[in-house]
Amino acid sequence: MFMFPNENGLSNEEVKRRQERDGPNFLPERPPPGKLSLVIQQLKSPLVYVLFFAALVTLAIGHFSDTAIILLAVFINTILGYVQESKATNALLALKRYVTNQAVVIREGKRVTVNTAEIVSGDLVILDQGARIPADGKLIFANRLYIDESVLTGESVPAGKVKDNEVFMGTTVSSGQAMMAVTAIGAATKMGSIAQQIQEPEEETPLQRQLKSFSKQLVAVVGVLTIMVFTIGALYRFSLTEIFVTSVALAVSSIPEGLLVSLTVVLAIGMQKIVKHRGLVRKLSAAETLGGVTIICVDKTGTLTQGKMEVVNYIGEREKLAEQVLLANDLDDPIVISAFAWGRTIITDFVSEHQRLDSIPFSPKERFFVSLHKWSADKNMIYVNGAPELLLQWTTLSEEEKKEICSTIENLTKQGKRLIGFARKEAPATQVSLEAADAKAGLTWTGILAFSDPVRLGVKEALRLAIGAGIKIAVVTGDYQKTAEYVLSELNISVQENEIITGEELKKLTVAELAQKVKTIRLFARTTPDQKLKIVEALKRNGEVVAMMGDGVNDAPALHKADIGIVVGEATDVAKESADLVLLDSNFSTIVKAIEEGRAMFENIRKNILYLLCDAFQEIFVVVGGMLLGLPLPISAVQILWINLVSDGFPNLALTIDPKRTAIMKERPRPPAERLVNKWMITLIGSVSVIAGLAALLSFIVIYKTTGNLLLARSFAFFTLGLNSLAYVFSVRALMIPFWQNHLFENKWLIFAVLAGFGLQVLPFSTATLRQFFGLQELSYPYWVTAIFLSISMFFVVEVFKLVYRIGAVKRRLR
Repeated sequence: MFMFPNENGLSNEEVKRRQERDGPNFLPERPPPGKLSLVIQQLKSPLVYVLFFAALVTLAIGHFSDTAIILLAVFINTILGYVQESKATNALLALKRYVTNQAVVIREGKRVTVNTAEIVSGDLVILDQGARIPADGKLIFANRLYIDESVLTGESVPAGKVKDNEVFMGTTVSSGQAMMAVTAIGAATKMGSIAQQIQEPEEETPLQRQLKSFSKQLVAVVGVLTIMVFTIGALYRFSLTEIFVTSVALAVSSIPEGLLVSLTVVLAIGMQKIVKHRGLVRKLSAAETLGGVTIICVDKTGTLTQGKMEVVNYIGEREKLAEQVLLANDLDDPIVISAFAWGRTIITDFVSEHQRLDSIPFSPKERFFVSLHKWSADKNMIYVNGAPELLLQWTTLSEEEKKEICSTIENLTKQGKRLIGFARKEAPATQVSLEAADAKAGLTWTGILAFSDPVRLGVKEALRLAIGAGIKIAVVTGDYQKTAEYVLSELNISVQENEIITGEELKKLTVAELAQKVKTIRLFARTTPDQKLKIVEALKRNGEVVAMMGDGVNDAPALHKADIGIVVGEATDVAKESADLVLLDSNFSTIVKAIEEGRAMFENIRKNILYLLCDAFQEIFVVVGGMLLGLPLPISAVQILWINLVSDGFPNLALTIDPKRTAIMKERPRPPAERLVNKWMITLIGSVSVIAGLAALLSFIVIYKTTGNLLLARSFAFFTLGLNSLAYVFSVRALMIPFWQNHLFENKWLIFAVLAGFGLQVLPFSTATLRQFFGLQELSYPYWVTAIFLSISMFFVVEVFKLVYRIGAVKRRLR
């Protein structure tokens, strides 16, 4: 048994002094947002700022009912956003596993177990198999030590370590024992330096940038309209009070108060749907970004494949191979664990009969494992496992036999199989220890086991769906080129030689050079985690919206840089801190489902914007038109707010849960530079607003001029404007197709919402108190019928405009 040296370690006083000087052994990370911080995040929206401005103006002039309704919209939005992001934060915290909890150190000549946070520079740490290394350090002693550094390097094969080698925080002891002297803790470690790279503020998502631009445009509209009001007021010699009240009415009509709430609801519901598909989106703003993804950089192992190797073929004597995988096996790597499971299906109760006397762990440099076992009273047995082409050289086979086996190895390798060769030789009963030379001559060939990582169920269909949706797929793997090509061929994806680049080639390219080359690359083979950042930067230079997958600490900067960082549930905490989407099932299909939901979110956001802006701008047309004609305000601020937030509130919310179209994944991703409110939406908003507003304004003028009754004329205009939006909402939910092709009754909530909206639009007329509050009077039967007729007409007007747009779009494509 390995004996550790007699070292005393640090004194308790020295430990305390260093803890005070250097602080705890924590990785730098953003602390989880507190309750107040989450609330403030919901208020950091340009739309919220606009609403606060409107609330202040209405408060200043004493329109307290307007102020209350505007602030109610902000309050509802804040609560919805807070609840959803709080759920995501708590779910992520539940997934997190700290680098390690405890470690064994030597202090004042004694072994003590301490929390890793208490470790200081200079501590002596005992390392045994399975231990996670709690800090960076230098090995003082090592006995056949192998460290799994995959979280840092991406290499799945453990690295052999000897005295004076460096070891790093977060890596794991695969086999052997050692003692290390701590040289760096916390932020000063290699893992800490990577964690610090992702503490920079995150880039805005495309939706956040679009909303900021959209809000600036709204503010500009409000500013222009306010200047217009004051100019017209001065020309027509209105009183200052009238001008100010009118300005408030315009500001209120310009701002779609319900949009803030509906955006939050769309994103929150989308996040819940993604969770049902086994994906956790960390932030509301990232949920929609998924829908704009143009390229997915996906890892092969564990995402496209099941991530667990299986024995799929064997060459040689089955029983002898089973004997060897059961005896000569440290069970320290997934592939040898798989071999052991295969052996157990053939032989049981065999290991205890042949005691292991000694072993030499697998080394990436030597590429073999060797163990010595008691076999019988007069002999022992040496087993050697490793690279088959290497073991062949040390066997007693003839050259012809070796050539034949080499041909088999080549064929299996081309099929993407991973291979382990097996050989053995007898040893004297007196031999109880091993040297590396024991494995390198006189071996008897036993055979080969071929392993494969099976493709996940559903991945082939998910890939077909993603490619059909115009999303590019790039496989970024640390595995060999041939293995990756074979897996892709299993998924019906053929890759040409000019579509492949290796890690060695990547090293020689600058980001600018890679940006040119990456346009045609579909497979990045033998890459290291730090090269993922380079790939992301090159793709983003080309205007791609990048989803990047990773799981190790070194993946964190690339995940942070990508538009959507994706990790599996078992990823390191540092990687999770950088991620936008956590795959709870590690399945590629989950990514595609999340993108599909993201597209549906974006479409529903557009439906809401189109619906609410048509509503808002028809009111603007009525107010400005009335002013230009020198008339009293056709509709008051409180009436505008009632339509925007209450009557239209239910249809608006019903659009947030509108079912996604069946063809949504048969279309290419929207261009990253495309505006949230694009040209055809502006055309439709302008057309609908003018026609709807004109119908209401003309009705107001006719009634006011013929009866001289301002309350009656204003009541009719208010009722007509409210009904208009309840009618054309059915056209808006089918943005690019006739309403009858979009399953009219598929969204049953919309039917109920329109009926509720109609009731709420009638409600202010129901009692004398409400009529007084809203500035209305009762309407007779002919006025009700006329208003309903005008509103239904608006529905057909919108359908005609959609038809004209579709015809124009077809003509443009034919040119």
